[in-house]
Amino acid sequence: MNQINNSLDEMTMRTPIHCSQCSMQSICVPAGLVPSDVEILDKSSREPHLYKKRSLVFSEDRALKSVFVIKSGSVKCYTIDSNGKQQITSFHMIGDIIGLETLASGKAATYCETLETSMLCEIKLGKLFAQELAGVESNLLKLMSRRLAECSKHYLNIVNTSAEQKVIAFLLSISTHMHQHGLSRKEYQLPMTRTDIANYLGLAVETVSRIFTSLKEDSLIDTRQSILIINNLSALERRVA
Repeated sequence: MNQINNSLDEMTMRTPIHCSQCSMQSICVPAGLVPSDVEILDKSSREPHLYKKRSLVFSEDRALKSVFVIKSGSVKCYTIDSNGKQQITSFHMIGDIIGLETLASGKAATYCETLETSMLCEIKLGKLFAQELAGVESNLLKLMSRRLAECSKHYLNIVNTSAEQKVIAFLLSISTHMHQHGLSRKEYQLPMTRTDIANYLGLAVETVSRIFTSLKEDSLIDTRQSILIINNLSALERRVA
């Protein structure tokens, strides 16, 4: 319980990066803002936080008046049923915005927990909207539409593909995400456990482990601790085509 209450009190950056200098600016700052407007946005509505591994950013049904941009690290979002069972609904990495559901309900729809030490930039919605900056609402609408498209794609992957295709599609989705943010698509950190991946994909942990082993034996991927190396990207893509 203390973790929930204290999550937003994690150490704040001592030398925070301003919006005008941030590599994530194109995601959370509306296009077309002049430098003076970006400075207003920076000072009025955003606050960076550094979270330790397995820290709770927010909890389900908690009143939430902010969204969070992942500047580094990763998180998982999940619900807990009446039997205490965790169901992972999504993973998010650098460049993602989490907490968008608060725009509709004013409350968090899931729990959100860091998978590793992570830097998140909190965007305070009330202060953001109070500035009446052009493009803010349309930018958030675009982000929400993108999220809905991702959820639909994940649902289709779950119901219409084999276990191997589910795992490969998951690895390729992270590869694509990394590439879109200027990082390597063939070598990246995979911070979630096999158990978490299985939970998210609706598979048994043993099945996920077996598929990883099979892909390694076929020389399609390799692993080095938490690093995933894709040896043959085109061959992986053909297996989910």
